[in-house]
Amino acid sequence: MGFYYERNIYVKLNDITIELGDKLPKEVTNYMSLITDKSNLTFESDIPLDENGNTTVIGTFNYYLVYNDDNYRFSRLTNTKSTIKVIDTINPIININKEKFDYGTKLDANKIATCIDLSGCKMVLKENIDTTKSGNYEVNIIAYDGANNTSNITTKITIKEKPKPIYNSNISFKNIDNYNNEKNALLNEEEKENLRQAVATFAKQFVGNPYVYGGTSLTNGADCSGFTMSVYANFGYKLPRISTDQAYIGKRISESELAPGDLVVYLQEGHVTMYVGNGMIVHASTPKNGILYAPMYRGYRIYRRIIY
Repeated sequence: MGFYYERNIYVKLNDITIELGDKLPKEVTNYMSLITDKSNLTFESDIPLDENGNTTVIGTFNYYLVYNDDNYRFSRLTNTKSTIKVIDTINPIININKEKFDYGTKLDANKIATCIDLSGCKMVLKENIDTTKSGNYEVNIIAYDGANNTSNITTKITIKEKPKPIYNSNISFKNIDNYNNEKNALLNEEEKENLRQAVATFAKQFVGNPYVYGGTSLTNGADCSGFTMSVYANFGYKLPRISTDQAYIGKRISESELAPGDLVVYLQEGHVTMYVGNGMIVHASTPKNGILYAPMYRGYRIYRRIIY
């Protein structure tokens, strides 16, 4: 290359290709040494760099030299802008973080592993694992980076055994009914109806949250009886922990009397739901479906009213 300048700069700059994350090559910064009066020469580019001078973005960027003459008060660019092309040819790195998972967990690649790449990356789990079946599984994870480089890894995971729920059987049905009826006695009929509606409205806000066998958390996961028990507990009422036991609490009503807030117990299935009006129920369904808002389905049903 060659150059001379008399109020203008003539320098032939080379186009350069470098890897994402690298510093600018010496051949770029070496241009600074070609002019004796380099105190007035600056290197300029639109290429994004971090605080350590490393490239941070894939793409093609311009670079050029600028000469600022303080005496004559002029600036001149090199006669040609050249380019620095930043590429990413390095595959993403996948690290396995976890190999054992709770029964019923919603599983995806991000719960098993993390991927690392300067251009960003995302992962896909190739298998659809049924986590309601405990055991050992072999899974494949594929990672894609911002330049469409890919990596894949095969690993083994374990789905833990289905937990056994711990129930509190120290409270008798009669004691529960007595407790609830003391609260009911303080309400008139209109207040009871409004409270039943409030219970149903409160229950619907948790639709979409997870089903967890043995769970009682409305946000982090509950099973069917844990869901209805926790909803009513928010209003100061008690229910037994077991779904079939909830078929014997409160007052039995007919289907024609059914109103929002009443319990619909599928006794033969060992499942309990809450009626919310217009033929619809809210219930903690299955680990796959979570807490659902759905039509009341067929089956042998018992209807119970807690607030009466």
